[in-house]
Amino acid sequence: MNLIYLALIILVLLFVGSSYMKKRVYKRVDKLESWKNDILHRSIPDEIGKVKKLTMAGETEEKFETWRMEWDDIVGVILPDIEEKLFDIEEYAAKNRYNKAKQLLVMTENRLSGIEEQLKVMLADIQKLIESEEQNRTEIASIQEKYETLEHNLSEKKGTLAEAYPLFHERLQGINDELTTFEEATGNGSYLEAREHLTDAAQLTQTLEELMAEFPKLLVQVDVVLPGEIKEIRKGIEDMKKDGYQLESFAIPKKLEEIEKRIQELRERVVTLEFNEVEEAVKEEVKRLEELYSILEYEVESKTIVYNKMADLETVIEKGEKEVEALLSETIAIQESYLISIERLNQQKEMQKRIEDLSSQLVVIIDLIENKKQSFTSIRELIQDWLQDIEQALNEIMEEKETMFSMREEENQSKERLISLRAMLFDTKRLIQRSNIPGLPTVYLEKLELAEQKLLESFALLDQIPLELENVNQLVSEADELIDETHNEVHDLVYLAQLSERVIQYGNRFRSRSDNIQSQLIEAEQLFRQFQYKEALDCAVHAVEEFEPNVVTIVEEHISA
Repeated sequence: MNLIYLALIILVLLFVGSSYMKKRVYKRVDKLESWKNDILHRSIPDEIGKVKKLTMAGETEEKFETWRMEWDDIVGVILPDIEEKLFDIEEYAAKNRYNKAKQLLVMTENRLSGIEEQLKVMLADIQKLIESEEQNRTEIASIQEKYETLEHNLSEKKGTLAEAYPLFHERLQGINDELTTFEEATGNGSYLEAREHLTDAAQLTQTLEELMAEFPKLLVQVDVVLPGEIKEIRKGIEDMKKDGYQLESFAIPKKLEEIEKRIQELRERVVTLEFNEVEEAVKEEVKRLEELYSILEYEVESKTIVYNKMADLETVIEKGEKEVEALLSETIAIQESYLISIERLNQQKEMQKRIEDLSSQLVVIIDLIENKKQSFTSIRELIQDWLQDIEQALNEIMEEKETMFSMREEENQSKERLISLRAMLFDTKRLIQRSNIPGLPTVYLEKLELAEQKLLESFALLDQIPLELENVNQLVSEADELIDETHNEVHDLVYLAQLSERVIQYGNRFRSRSDNIQSQLIEAEQLFRQFQYKEALDCAVHAVEEFEPNVVTIVEEHISA
């Protein structure tokens, strides 16, 4: 029983599957049938028929016959064969031969796709042929007119075109040949070939128009403008030489020859109608000639500047000689009172030698100017360098003179500072005397003694002749630092002694309160008499702070008041 049910189920599944496959095949067959019918009913004959309006000869007639035969083959042979294949596919599907049906479906689809591609190419070729005929018909008049204009202009300008005329005529003949071939191809119905010749003619025409427009301008540049500029420069050189200018170092004639050679090469390219980059090359030569003009103009300007500066140069060197002489005289006078180092004296000799060298250089420069031995441009550069050197030398001399003059000022400043330090040292000693403190610790006494010794040594050094300012300044600096430091330390020590004494005195009111306070204050007094004022203050504060924590503040306020 189960086997029967299973068999029934299998039969049902096979039936359903078979029905599904048939529907798929029939659906694809219907689609291909519609595609075939669409191709069959297209207006291809009408498109092919448009070609009949053209001249039916040569290439056009051949293409028309080819396209007509291709369409007849598609309609009469290929599409009917496809129709039969579609019937065969349906029969295979009815007999459940689905693999065979699928193979025929794929083959049929490929054939229809091939027909589509064939028709696509055919219609494109038809359109191209028709458009070519239309474009040819539209453009020929304009190109023919341009050709005639060129022919007329070429005839009129035969003289101005010089040796380039044959090449222009040859180019014009090339256009005529293309137009003639165009007419022949058109008469033979070869519109595509005619299109190519017309396009070539248009390009040749445009190129020849541009050449005829550019040729006169370029020829004028290489035949007239540039040679004229070269002639002017050569004339300018000759005139300048007559006026005494020395121009050999600029090598301008050689540069002009090189430019002439390049201009001749450019001319050959112009008359052979090879204009590529010629215009830019002409601009480069113009630029080079402008640079040569600039060299000559600068030389003329340099001459004016050189002659204008001649008198100034002699004035400047005279000033340098006087300044260095004054420096040396001042140094000799100062040496009577001050000791000057060998290094500084050697530096001054170098300054003197430098002025002498600059004076010798100036003699050479003046000789170059008067006898016109070099270009004024090079002499101008020599003068500029010389002026920089003399200016630097004068600055160094002036700085050295100021240094010499400042020696007396330094001496006076040292004297004034020593007098001030002596007053400060006196004030320090008087402070000690007025303070009535028991005495000073040994280190303070030694510092006071050393400070006084430094002061005496400085005064003694200032009285020496010649005076060695560097040693004086060093000793005064040491004395300044030591006396200032000693004064401040003594001032602080005196204040500390007064403070400790007052705290001890303030603490006496608490002596009777305990033996401990009594003994600590006695110890503080002993430290005070031993000049140990810091220790005395600490001991007294420690004794009193139990009864008066702010004793130091109270005593300081009392001292201030």
